[in-house]
Amino acid sequence: MRLLVLEGNSLAGRRRWADVAGSTPSDSYADLLRTLAPEAVVEICTPADADARLPQPIEAYQGIVITGSALNIYQREPESLRQIELVREIFAQGVPMFGSCWGLQLASVAAGGEVSLNPAGREVGFARKITLTEVGQGHPLHAARNAVFDAPAIHSDIVTKLPPDVTVTARNAMSEVQAAEIRSGRGRFWGVQYHPEFSPQDIAWVLLLIGQPLVNEGFFADAAELERYASDLALLQHHRHRRDILWRLGLDQDIADDRQRQAEIINWIASLDRT
Repeated sequence: MRLLVLEGNSLAGRRRWADVAGSTPSDSYADLLRTLAPEAVVEICTPADADARLPQPIEAYQGIVITGSALNIYQREPESLRQIELVREIFAQGVPMFGSCWGLQLASVAAGGEVSLNPAGREVGFARKITLTEVGQGHPLHAARNAVFDAPAIHSDIVTKLPPDVTVTARNAMSEVQAAEIRSGRGRFWGVQYHPEFSPQDIAWVLLLIGQPLVNEGFFADAAELERYASDLALLQHHRHRRDILWRLGLDQDIADDRQRQAEIINWIASLDRT
């Protein structure tokens, strides 16, 4: 199996993330895919870059994954427009895709939908009470998920106009589209507005990377409280059953258990074996 990870960030965005986390989002996502599918060859492309080239032709891949991004697709920057065109080409070629956060937004726009700033504000740290729709409860994207669950999340934008051929499989109070299947051309996309690839440590890094704006928006009383929250998450990374931390942060096995947290990625990889 040959898989491709499309990095959603610009060069500047990749550098900012690597300065905090030590690697880019696409590097981390590729490592996770190699863990979940040890037999797979996993390659990376940075399509936001003007000089980006795919390592192999699109049709050489059995599946393509799209990471999150700090870009805002409605700003129509060249870094975003290049990615929209690539995803349209992938839809036309019929290679199955999966996307987290930016990935869902990108596929929605490429297939004819729209994305806007969420009037309800930013969803920070964890998307709470994600609820599977009636069709979502039987959809293979969410196999092994509870009907209601939490997931790592960090985003300000949401899908506000659905593309023509879409099935919404999950929603919550912050977004009517927390997960969906999109069909376009010959292609199939499964995606989520949250980040099943993110560990507790990843969320800690995201919070520290954003920093003061989260205090300004009222999520934390001050920088010290933000740092304490991030520290708890970093501890949880290595001590998943710390009852005191789970209780304090209002988390359970949706987050602490890797396979529960990564369910949609695991299910997508399994779907490739059946195609």
